[in-house]
Amino acid sequence: MAAHLAPEERLRRGRYVRLHLIAALMTLLVLIAANAITSSRYPWWLWVLTAWVPLFAAHTAWARGLFDRKES
Repeated sequence: MAAHLAPEERLRRGRYVRLHLIAALMTLLVLIAANAITSSRYPWWLWVLTAWVPLFAAHTAWARGLFDRKES
């Protein structure tokens, strides 16, 4: 169960996750274009995507408060 976050903190963390997603998508678009120009037979940008997905999942979990300790 997610820890209780203040509404301001939830919005701030959500903003960071959205910026992370935008940066990831823009980077992947550039890498896909570079891959199409240089070596279109081998989709090496998939390695970047594979490495980025767990990072994004962890960032999303942090934003939802799943790593926060419960205060007793």
